[in-house]
Amino acid sequence: MSRSENALKHTLFNKGEEARRRGLIVNENETKYMQVARAMLNDEHLCCGKYKFEHVKELSYLGSQMNQTNSNSSEIQARILSENRCYYASGKLLKSRALNRSSKFKIYKSLMRPVVTYGCEAWPFETNISEYLRAE
Repeated sequence: MSRSENALKHTLFNKGEEARRRGLIVNENETKYMQVARAMLNDEHLCCGKYKFEHVKELSYLGSQMNQTNSNSSEIQARILSENRCYYASGKLLKSRALNRSSKFKIYKSLMRPVVTYGCEAWPFETNISEYLRAE
């Protein structure tokens, strides 16, 4: 992360040198870069020494979806879809009469709720998840 393209190139150069000293290499095909700004930016590749990194508009970083405009609506939609998949995967268990209501609630709290709320600490405060749940 950096505030300018020159600072990013300098950081990449330093990281590449340090990786080389430790016997590691930078995988040019797996390394992407993204600029975050309110205005639309160009789609040029970033050239840093012998490397050429692809510019992307969206990426997944540590399990969270990020995009150029720093909007979190796609992240919330992805989380809700993941929770729906989790619900339908455990549908037989939740509909079973062998389990009482408190056991089903514990399953919900331990399996399904974390799927939706993973990474929510980084969402802006004004985000109202109920808007997205009503859209479903």
